[in-house]
Amino acid sequence: MKKLIRRWLNHYKNQRRKTQFESLVGIDLDSLVKSCEAIVLNKTGYIVYTKFRDLGGVNNHGMLLHYSVQSNQPVAISKIEESSLADREYRFLTWQEEFRANTLGAVPFGLTTVSEQGYSCLITSVLEHPKVFSYSQAQQLFHALGQQPGKVSFLSLSGEKEDLKDEINDSTRIKSILVHLVSQFGSENCESFYKTILQEREGVFKNNQDLFTTLQPLMNSIYTKLQSYDMTLHEGLVHGDFKQQNIMECGDSYRVIDCQYYTYGIRLWDLAFLYSKDAHGFDNIKQEIEKLPLLEDRLLVLFFYVIASLINVKKKRANKVIVFQIYPATSYANQLLDIKE
Repeated sequence: MKKLIRRWLNHYKNQRRKTQFESLVGIDLDSLVKSCEAIVLNKTGYIVYTKFRDLGGVNNHGMLLHYSVQSNQPVAISKIEESSLADREYRFLTWQEEFRANTLGAVPFGLTTVSEQGYSCLITSVLEHPKVFSYSQAQQLFHALGQQPGKVSFLSLSGEKEDLKDEINDSTRIKSILVHLVSQFGSENCESFYKTILQEREGVFKNNQDLFTTLQPLMNSIYTKLQSYDMTLHEGLVHGDFKQQNIMECGDSYRVIDCQYYTYGIRLWDLAFLYSKDAHGFDNIKQEIEKLPLLEDRLLVLFFYVIASLINVKKKRANKVIVFQIYPATSYANQLLDIKE
């Protein structure tokens, strides 16, 4: 009896999700499934059956997972998202397929318009989450993204790699950082932007006002120090949303997914963003920063780490972020600033 009730509840939930999806996107789900399955068959030769899943997050509105009828193994995935983002992600995947032999992301199978309401479906090969996440392999992927910088121009609509920064807007917090900080590091706009971010996060330091008072001049000191270096040496392709959830496994190496926010700017943002998501705090990733060969590398990562850690701090997590991330990071930054080169 319990199994029957559970089966009925699952069926009810699936029907409700399907109805919500069809209402949002403006298309019959069964029609979309048939269209995607035809693309998968054409690209892979596999006859497949499909399961629909919800996807969390701002940009992803649903997912179709396609399984081989013969092996029952997933062979392709279709992701429904706004057309502008799907187009951009497909461009990245076809670029890395042509110039990087599919060593950075999934294999692109196709892109199809879903409806007149501005949604498209991106169909790719399936990648797996690593069973045990490795910073070493993630760093290898980070370095791979930065190789062959001359090829990045082919990723831009204009043919100029520097123009990638103009292809994304500042409609979300993360994108505003990519636009105004990562892509414009060293400009007057950049300086004003990071100071505004810190000021807006004052409430996070409600119980740590002394730390907030010292954080602002410390960040100014780091920024001033970094301006004495040639920042163009640190520029290149930036994934933009380089975090554990967006790093997958293919064989013995890692690949990125959700390639919607890529831009041209200071590449070390990706590592800093990845480290800021570590649930164990700064002490768990300090050794990774210490591996960086240059003082300016470590200062850049620390500067971005503080910003990334403060992007979306919820009230109930504020004290944990301060104690386990901001405080130890600023202590280490002060040590680095005392180093005489």
